[in-house]
Amino acid sequence: MGRLRERWSGLWPAAGLLGLVMLLSPLSSSPLGLMAIVGVPAAVAILTFEPPQSGSAALALLLLAGAALGFREAAPMWFIERGWALLVAGGFAVSTALAPGRRVFDRSLAAVAIAGATVAALAVLRPELPADLDWRISAQFNQALAAVEFNAWGGPSVEATVRRLVSVWQAVYPALLALASISALGVVGYILGRLRGEPRPLPPLREFRFGDHLVWVLVLGLVLLVLPAGAWAERAGGNMVTVMGGLYLLRGFAVLVWLGASLLSSGWAIGAWVLAALILYPVTAGAALVMGVSDTWLDLRSRPGVKTNGA
Repeated sequence: MGRLRERWSGLWPAAGLLGLVMLLSPLSSSPLGLMAIVGVPAAVAILTFEPPQSGSAALALLLLAGAALGFREAAPMWFIERGWALLVAGGFAVSTALAPGRRVFDRSLAAVAIAGATVAALAVLRPELPADLDWRISAQFNQALAAVEFNAWGGPSVEATVRRLVSVWQAVYPALLALASISALGVVGYILGRLRGEPRPLPPLREFRFGDHLVWVLVLGLVLLVLPAGAWAERAGGNMVTVMGGLYLLRGFAVLVWLGASLLSSGWAIGAWVLAALILYPVTAGAALVMGVSDTWLDLRSRPGVKTNGA
């Protein structure tokens, strides 16, 4: 019973990451796109780093076959989804080969950076590439908006609000894709760990952290937003702030979960803590973001004398 509970508890981080992929990725507009952004990196990692056993090889081939579905009637977005998935898969293979002992998050962040640098290099060789990607992603958002019956949801005021939100999403879709790809590679890390027999391939949420030096990425993004350096600087800064804001938000939630587990001993009290956080989600999100950034200097979870219940 204890082993079964441990197995299920180890699954929750992967399930949460998969949910983030579905929520954030502007490329995963269909189950096939979702399978590509998760399945292709997983298949490449299995074939690259796992011994050629029948079970793991069969799983890799199954994942690749799933990602290849829809090839006959493939639209340009189909190739964009698979192309990005291959770049991320290659970046993850390189980062894992260079630093196999690093945490999954560190290798995932490096993989997305490698994939992004590759796209930037391609944009230098093909200057029309960024505009083409913007147009296709915007068309995807606009197609989704056209399918919504706003009159049934509140009329023009609701439509105007939604369209403003969508315009922001269109501007920061590279950041959303980066966050979704990092989450997808976390799922890949879970799959690899399970194939190797690790009971908990991913750490629980309360242990999530990253290098404090990444705060300078946030600072640089804010500087680019403030400086009158043109539209390109404003958009680059907005995307940098969005990526780091998402990571610090998750780090803040990790601190809140750690505080709840540290201060509360009753399961009912922890449940009430979680319920209150869900009901007051605007306040919770704001507090989590502040705590995530503050944890760069305070580092509450590393202070001696405070232990998590059950640790």
